[in-house]
Amino acid sequence: MLNVKDRDLVLPGQNLGNELFFDLNCYSEDGVVYSAVEGMVRVDGRKVKVVPSSGGYIPKEEDVVIGVVAEVLSGKWLIDINSAYLCSMRGEEVTREKKDLSQFYKAGDVITAKVARVNEVYSCELIKPWKMESGLIIDVNPKRIPRVVGKQKSMLNMLREKTGSRIIVGQNGKIWLKDGKVDLAVKTIKRIERYAQKQGLTDMIAESLARETASN
Repeated sequence: MLNVKDRDLVLPGQNLGNELFFDLNCYSEDGVVYSAVEGMVRVDGRKVKVVPSSGGYIPKEEDVVIGVVAEVLSGKWLIDINSAYLCSMRGEEVTREKKDLSQFYKAGDVITAKVARVNEVYSCELIKPWKMESGLIIDVNPKRIPRVVGKQKSMLNMLREKTGSRIIVGQNGKIWLKDGKVDLAVKTIKRIERYAQKQGLTDMIAESLARETASN
């Protein structure tokens, strides 16, 4: 039996129901399922999970992230991706020759890359880097990134189309923007972050963008 509805907001320890299957951020005691975190319940039949309202980024293989080069070492770079530990990226990702790697990426450079491997303490290795020249980078709660992207990238594609901006979204909560109506894109992304748990968010954002673009 469910004690909550899909998209309800819950607190840690809140009773979600009994005789349920459960997934992320839930636990069971004596057949009763509880939320382990503050967040939004997602219900799929008799299965429940909770999407946290806040929290840091935990790397997963295949994630695309945006990071800052923290240090150049012999044979590799250390990259800050807004996680608990710095990640590494081997020099072979850029060159097979034994060269000073700072010729390619130096401390402070911003790159986008893919997470290849994650170890038991969530330190990871990055591959396929691309240097992000100029543009603007903003920070968003990593837990809100799925809403910024939307189902099948629906929200992200709408943002790109309506603002004319180039936008790359890192799963680690960093978003790069360049060209077009960047100010409008940033304003809209922050609105999505603020109202991420609101039902009908896509329609609300579409109406907002329509008003903003019509007035300019």
